[in-house]
Amino acid sequence: MRLEDLRVSGEVLTLEDPTSSDLLSYAAGRGHRDYPCLSRTHNPSSCVPCVDFSPWLRERVRRGEVEALGEYLWRVRRADPDVTGSSEQILLKYGELAKAIMATPLDRHLDLGSEDGYLDLRVALVLLAAHETFSGFIMAGESAEVMAGFMVPHSFSLTGVADLLERRNGFVAEMGREMEYWACWTPLSLDAIRSPIPPHDSAFQSMLGALSRLPLGTRAHAVDVLRHLAADPCAPRSLASLCRYETRRLGLEVADSSRLILDSGLVVPASDIGAWVKAWTRRDLLSFLAQAGVKAPKSWSKERLAEVAMADCEVAVRSRMEDYGAVELAPAHFEAASRLGGYIDDVKETWRLWLGFGSGVRRNLRRTD
Repeated sequence: MRLEDLRVSGEVLTLEDPTSSDLLSYAAGRGHRDYPCLSRTHNPSSCVPCVDFSPWLRERVRRGEVEALGEYLWRVRRADPDVTGSSEQILLKYGELAKAIMATPLDRHLDLGSEDGYLDLRVALVLLAAHETFSGFIMAGESAEVMAGFMVPHSFSLTGVADLLERRNGFVAEMGREMEYWACWTPLSLDAIRSPIPPHDSAFQSMLGALSRLPLGTRAHAVDVLRHLAADPCAPRSLASLCRYETRRLGLEVADSSRLILDSGLVVPASDIGAWVKAWTRRDLLSFLAQAGVKAPKSWSKERLAEVAMADCEVAVRSRMEDYGAVELAPAHFEAASRLGGYIDDVKETWRLWLGFGSGVRRNLRRTD
């Protein structure tokens, strides 16, 4: 693909459509003026996509459209001040990276996956490739946890574990001789790694079924939401407030993902206004009561302020909770969601190992060089 073949203008008339190979059309004019695939609310140098491009990327991966994947990586990374070279050289670089991702045999170390599982896995690699390099250094970031969220509905059997651990432990030992940060990392043994196979019981599988129907970015947001609400079920929160930065930076329009999560049935609008008010700060309560025309001495405790708000302003409290978009776990998924965080923690080290030493992307990239 030549650089002159790519549109640079952010003026887009069509709405997002994953079947269209036109990347700017999918962005639908929601991006930055100068970088139409990047967020308007983040500095372009942060390289945060303006929307969840995973449906568009999934279609490109399914069709084997390598040039389109390279264009995506180029458009996301070209505002990075640390990327050197001409625009043509940068486009070529990310085109080669896209080729490496598409060429890597995903079943080399992750066996017995489904067709949908491998498709999601390759799309996830493209999303991560916009921010990460697939080497041992990826273990130091949050990519493994994000990947665990992306891939939570899918099962794989991890193979060649001994070889991966040998390479991982060798990397940590070598880096530990040079940098204090890595010196704190300890060698891993076989019993620290488990295949990413989620529980098979009907409750957990029902929750995974709802997650599997969400695009990858929205799925990661949903996992953030479920883990938080399960850890603190007595404190309803808005969906937007429960999306981690590590999830947002891979591309997400939170209003869109929040709507999809609510439509999935994983959460429901909050009904317990007492629990919601308890999560307010003392300053929030004083401000609310003042706006409602209720005189409350600043000497009152938070508990007393909450009692007065509930007793004198229940309708206004409920209205504010609805406007805020507070949600709670759907009763049907409450028990399964309480186990989701434990499963993610159990397989996080596995994904850290695989991303650093088992994906094969770096190996294929060296071959293209």
